[in-house]
Amino acid sequence: MDSPPQDAYSRGAEVSLRRSLAVEVAVTTAAMLVAVHLLYLAHGNSFVGPRISYIVAYLLLGIPVLVLWLRRRPLDFFDIGWGSIKRSAIVFAVAAAVIFPPFLIAAHGWQHIVMGKGAFVAAGFPDFANALLFQLLLVALPEEFYFRGYVQSAMNTIFARRWRFLGASVGWGLPVTAAIFAVAHTVVTYQWWHFAIFFPALVFGFLRERTGGIVAPTLFHAASNLLMNWFARSYI
Repeated sequence: MDSPPQDAYSRGAEVSLRRSLAVEVAVTTAAMLVAVHLLYLAHGNSFVGPRISYIVAYLLLGIPVLVLWLRRRPLDFFDIGWGSIKRSAIVFAVAAAVIFPPFLIAAHGWQHIVMGKGAFVAAGFPDFANALLFQLLLVALPEEFYFRGYVQSAMNTIFARRWRFLGASVGWGLPVTAAIFAVAHTVVTYQWWHFAIFFPALVFGFLRERTGGIVAPTLFHAASNLLMNWFARSYI
């Protein structure tokens, strides 16, 4: 009896890998979101409340490291070397220069027309250094590590990157990860506007694909949060 062609085995192994990764990401993310949701429900606790940001950051960093170690897969989404980090910083700066100005114009219209806010008066930022460290180390880095690092890497295996866009290879893994990111925020603490998180998440995901690491999306993520914090406080 003839043995099956080698490519049939390869296709079967590939399908099995994709299915395994999909189950892994679904189970891991569900477990992580349940844990974080329970933490936020317990935010009034004297121990949990003051430490909740640190605990959540630890989970977002620690869970994927543990899973990848158990599954014997590498952490391959870091920017390696100063040259790579510098390139990612330049890509971030270009993206910020292109995206932030028109976004602020649109957000200004939203505040006036939809939200009915008054005049724009530039707010101060006396605690900028602390806010920057908080956004970088406890918000942007852990979230980008988990979603653009762990999840998007898995999604890029499940969904091939078939297209080129502005110098990056992209596929369905990018919007799928962005959707998971937006839904994750709603699961943890519901806000009606969380659907809009999908759109900046597309930018974070693109920057990850454009640079191959998470430095650029982490910087853009932190800058976006700081900018929106300042912008929202500037309306009376």
